[in-house]
This record gives sequence, C-alpha cells and structure tokens, in this order.
Amino acid sequence: MAKQAQVETDRRRVTGERLRYWRMRRQCSQAEVAGVAGITQASLSNYETGKRELPMSTALAIVSALDITLGDVMETGDVIVLRDSRLGRVVRILMDRPELLDSISPRRVDAEAAS
Repeated sequence: MAKQAQVETDRRRVTGERLRYWRMRRQCSQAEVAGVAGITQASLSNYETGKRELPMSTALAIVSALDITLGDVMETGDVIVLRDSRLGRVVRILMDRPELLDSISPRRVDAEAAS
C-alpha cells in the first residue's frame, strides 16, 4: 500500500511539474491561467506542487487555458484510462479475456472473408 501511495505522489508531482513548465513557457502567471481555467490561484499552485489530485475536468480547463494537450501534462498516451466506471470494468474484462470480444464484434478479417 505504501508503494502505491508513493506512485500516486510521484505522478501528481510530475504532472504538476509539467503544468508549471508549460505555464512558464507560455509566460503566464498562476493567476492568469487560473482565471481562464475557472479555478483559484491557490488551487493551481497546489496542482503544480502535487499537493492535490488534479480532477480531469480541471485538467482539461487548465490545458485549454494553456493551449496545450492533455498528453503534454499527463502520461495518457493516446488512451485515457477508464477507472471506477461501468465502461472501465468492461474494458478490463475484455483485456483479460480477449476471446469475449469476438463474441460481440467479429474480427475484421472474418468480415472481409465473408464478402
């Protein structure tokens, strides 16, 4: 459990460092970015230092204010991880049991062979 907590702390810190990097690169103050994003300067400061978890809706507002992508500040790659949702549970099941995917969506090769 302690290792997971450290991983989360490190992730918040890295995300915060990236936010700060982009804010500084855009030559904006915390107050300016926070105002455009609809949050307080103190909240932005807490996100930049990794003291608070950054909600996805707030992250989207901040990256919009900085005119960058979510991938610039979070390690999302091309996919946003789904957690604690019905869809997220389905995705995890399909990842664990890919044969189930064939039962709901035939493989493209099979569909092409049929035509």
